[in-house]
Amino acid sequence: MKLKATFDDLELKFEGGESSKEAMNRIVNVVDEVFKSETENTIIVTHGNLMSLLLKKYDNSFDFDCWKNLSNPDVFLLSYTNNEVNMERLWREEPIKNIK
Repeated sequence: MKLKATFDDLELKFEGGESSKEAMNRIVNVVDEVFKSETENTIIVTHGNLMSLLLKKYDNSFDFDCWKNLSNPDVFLLSYTNNEVNMERLWREEPIKNIK
């Protein structure tokens, strides 16, 4: 599977695309700018692959299996204190109950 290969090799680039490392740097730059700003709260909306790369940047153990276990939607809170990024998963998708 091509997507798994991009998790295993962040430098892997398919024709016409960007590598996972390039995409990771792109989203990390956005988040760094938010952390540097005076804004108290910011919401960033993205797709699961890019979000996974962002999470992997701050937690290297975030891998392909973690990506597969994301829900749709999914919500994470990133906070920056004492020069450290902390992550917390806020969304826990519950199974859909039978509707009658």
